[in-house]
Amino acid sequence: MILHAYIDETGDRGQSGKPKTSPIFGMAAVIVSDAAAARLRAVIRHLRETFRVPDGTVMSWKNHLKTHHRRQYAANSLAAVEGVTIVYVYCQKDRVSGSYVYNTERFYNYVAKMTYTNVMWAARGLDAEGIHTRFGHVRGHDHLPTKEYLQREARLDRRVPHDLERGLRWVSADRYLESQAADLYGGFLKAALWPGEFGLVEPQYIRTIWHQVRRGDEGCPVPLGFMSMPSNELARALPWNPCDCSVCNSIRVVGSPQGPIH
Repeated sequence: MILHAYIDETGDRGQSGKPKTSPIFGMAAVIVSDAAAARLRAVIRHLRETFRVPDGTVMSWKNHLKTHHRRQYAANSLAAVEGVTIVYVYCQKDRVSGSYVYNTERFYNYVAKMTYTNVMWAARGLDAEGIHTRFGHVRGHDHLPTKEYLQREARLDRRVPHDLERGLRWVSADRYLESQAADLYGGFLKAALWPGEFGLVEPQYIRTIWHQVRRGDEGCPVPLGFMSMPSNELARALPWNPCDCSVCNSIRVVGSPQGPIH
């Protein structure tokens, strides 16, 4: 079985605390087989028609899912697609310092590396013969050094089954409907972690598709399907995290550590 991964980012790479920068920067990876991809494309076409997205326009969380009703409808629709595996990786920017916050390329590369690593592990866990990985194109970013970095790091880490990769590349969002799906899944992550008006978050959308997030030990998605940086305790301590494994339960009782990590 050959798999396909479509990855999109959410948030920006700007320094924490600066005006108009996001509190998190993360990525959402949508992993599908050929059959699941066909089902996913059908749902994206339906959503485009329902939300009246013009032909030739990329559907996005930012532009077309501004209301609760649209977001919940999209989450319900995507949650019903069989055979979809989701991998999330995000960094809480106020918990890191140094070159990761001052060098946007290094910051992007590291988040991409952890996402790519978890995608490769997911492909192995799904008994794939190979996987085509497609990151979303980022304006103003030179993707060739990132590609070289990911390939080099994967080769150096013997735990990463990088031999499964069949075509690592960066693509524009208008090329694949699956890339537009990755944008919406990234929006679910943003809504759950990025406080909006009155400091409130909206975790209901990501919880709707939570069964699609990859699981590890004890059925826990942390960190293989839901990774937080700089520590996994951040994800485990989220009050809306529905995982009831022993580790997540113990972390939620104690609470996550405070203060930045250097």
